[in-house]
Amino acid sequence: MKRLQTPACALLFCALLGADFGCKGKRGEDEASIQKRLEAKGTINLMDQVSKAPEYQPPADGRLTGRQVEIYLDVRRREQKIRQVALKNLKSKESQAKAEKRDVGLSEAMKAVGDLADVATADLRAAQELGYNPKEYSWIKERVLEAQMLQTTQALNQQMAENHRSLLKMLEDRLNAATDNAQRAEIQRQIDDIRDHASQAAADSDPVKEFNARLLARYKAELDRIQTEEQRISQGVESSSQGGRDGR
Repeated sequence: MKRLQTPACALLFCALLGADFGCKGKRGEDEASIQKRLEAKGTINLMDQVSKAPEYQPPADGRLTGRQVEIYLDVRRREQKIRQVALKNLKSKESQAKAEKRDVGLSEAMKAVGDLADVATADLRAAQELGYNPKEYSWIKERVLEAQMLQTTQALNQQMAENHRSLLKMLEDRLNAATDNAQRAEIQRQIDDIRDHASQAAADSDPVKEFNARLLARYKAELDRIQTEEQRISQGVESSSQGGRDGR
């Protein structure tokens, strides 16, 4: 008989924890729970708490760890859920004002500004809710952005390197075929310029950023998914802002 009662007791225990938490002790990620927390803690209070968070001492070598990338992914997933709720609040107010064909009052305008602030600070709110130091998260975020920029630059450099190899091959063929000394000197100058450019690009490389970029490459699938969702949410923000301008 006790065995039959155990699952029921577990479910009852979870229910008693409250709507804002799950059995694992994590804050609820459903829309109602997020909305409740947004109403309970405004952006000003959030930023005050963030400013009082313990200082984070970055590692001397500037390198990310696997744990920190997991923190970044965890925060970004929660952040996007918070942003969607805040954006929904903003759109709801705009739609109501349009439906009633009236100008938005000062109090409503201030609430809309608050919703936009919730969108902008969703990542810090997410970090705090998940129990991470928002100052460490901010450092992680900066390193991730640097690494992602490097990945983009490397892709462009690789394409340029392929173009340079093709160009060098063509110039070397022309150099071998040239008989005029002046012409040979000009072709050799062009070859030297291309090689110098390639050498300078190699000298400008940053080992720390390259390390972080290689680490992020292991999480490419999840980062791509988050980026796709980010683009969808950003389009929603732009659409909402345009709607607000058209409604004035």
